[in-house]
Amino acid sequence: MRINCSINGKHLAKDQAVLSVFDNSLFYADGLFETLLAVKDRPVFLLDHLERLRKGAELIHLKIPFSLSTIERWIYDAVKKNKASIKKVRITVTSGNSAFWAGKETKPVVIIIVTEFNPPTDPFRLSISPFRIDGKSPFRKVKTLSFIIEMTSRRGAYMDGFDDAVLLNRSGNIAEATSANIFWIKNGKLFTPPLSAGCLDGMSRKHILALAQKHGIPAFEKNINLNNFLKADEIFVTSSLKLILPVTHIQSVKMHKFAVGKLTLRLQALFREHIFTGK
Repeated sequence: MRINCSINGKHLAKDQAVLSVFDNSLFYADGLFETLLAVKDRPVFLLDHLERLRKGAELIHLKIPFSLSTIERWIYDAVKKNKASIKKVRITVTSGNSAFWAGKETKPVVIIIVTEFNPPTDPFRLSISPFRIDGKSPFRKVKTLSFIIEMTSRRGAYMDGFDDAVLLNRSGNIAEATSANIFWIKNGKLFTPPLSAGCLDGMSRKHILALAQKHGIPAFEKNINLNNFLKADEIFVTSSLKLILPVTHIQSVKMHKFAVGKLTLRLQALFREHIFTGK
């Protein structure tokens, strides 16, 4: 696998890319991250991701010691160094060393990792997470390093033979999957939970809603409970790396099966064209 990384703009070999054990990201999950796709030398939706990073830093009072334009340049440099045609880019911003533990506070650290990547194509099988998320939390809309509910839910799904788990909020409504936003289709109309349900303000989510409007597909944000959600005609998940993947099975009290429908396939084709050609 082709992989390269940089720390604060300095390109390093994998065995030299190290982080202090006193970093607050290890002590308190204090930091942010973004994951995006790069096609050849073009990071997809990069400005959107950097804007969400900025919002996240403002929310958690993290003063990144570099401008977004500097980080943008570092990302382009890292992407160009990796010769794979499709790449996964991970941006991690830690809050630096803890003064309480290390005796001296240090500035936040920006880590960029680029790896060769093959976008998944197989339909998804989902389980339902036993954990509930707080839809009212502002932290749900950005990507902080505090990801334990998602990772625990995902491990449980993997152990049971599924690809991901659906997260419900404390009202019992659908929020998202642990690694993707969720859409469903009913009677030819497209739906996704509102941000107030506790889902991530996803880049793919945003652009799919815009594509639907552009192509005359009725699209709505709507709260929905699990029982009604399982009555959908079609369901798909979406993220910066998954693009659009249809959901064919959801395990709740019983197994529910879903067809890969025409509207999902249409949106999948439109979104791939949007990603790979920029149209």
